[in-house]
Amino acid sequence: MVTCKECEQENPDKHKYCFECGASLRSDVPQREVTQEQADKLINLSFAFEINDLVEQAISAYSAILEGHPNYADVHYKLANAFEAKEMAGKAISEYQHAIKLNPNYVDAHRKLGELYSDEGLYEQAIEEFKQVLSIKIKHGYADVHNNLGVAYERAGKLPQSIAAYKKALSINPRYAKAHFNLGNAYLAKEAFDDAVAEYQASLSTYSRDPICYNNLGIALSCQQKYQQASAAFKQALELDPKYARAHHNMGNVYYELSEIDKAIGEYREALSLDPSDTETQELLERLTELRTR
Repeated sequence: MVTCKECEQENPDKHKYCFECGASLRSDVPQREVTQEQADKLINLSFAFEINDLVEQAISAYSAILEGHPNYADVHYKLANAFEAKEMAGKAISEYQHAIKLNPNYVDAHRKLGELYSDEGLYEQAIEEFKQVLSIKIKHGYADVHNNLGVAYERAGKLPQSIAAYKKALSINPRYAKAHFNLGNAYLAKEAFDDAVAEYQASLSTYSRDPICYNNLGIALSCQQKYQQASAAFKQALELDPKYARAHHNMGNVYYELSEIDKAIGEYREALSLDPSDTETQELLERLTELRTR
């Protein structure tokens, strides 16, 4: 290992320049200088690459900047964005962490890192990042961060905490459709069907073109045995997305409960044509078809 004389960072013997500060590690290697003007040009160039979806070039441009300016938190953040676009989660996490190390109050880096942790199933780490954002900017209302915190709690199996987080998001932005939807899902999981229906309806009052929300509203209404209302909700879901296999399945369930067997069979067949791997629908279709032939 070679110790950098500038920052005392340990580097592998083969390195010519310090990984941390970019200083030369050997007397026979000249110092590599990147002027502020050059760095600014590279940043502008890398933005252009990203706009044109040339992510590989963006990664190269950001990496070139960091060779001369390794302590640019913003560039580490942008490099993380590029790695994330390439679905290179490990490298993206590392760059977000590096940005945060350089700037512990980097709200966007904490936020993006939390979202990435959640996507990767690292829910406890996600929770900590979202909490960190909220501790940095307590005076500001981050409704989306509270919502994302709720999602992480819910995926981690912490339903009471998730409900509290969604409610906090809605106290900041009462018309936050996604938070109403997520709170409805949490209530549905809790079998609090009245509350679930109310939240789905609140979500749809803000954004009325979400087929999944209509589908989930239909499920909650079905659980209350309000089959006519559930039918209307599933029909709305299918009007928005005619190829929504699960909504066809759920519509079939409602028709069965209403003793409209032929219509139920038709919906199950449609669901199965859209999703042939759905064994539950296959079993229901076989059962009803056999019942109909008796």
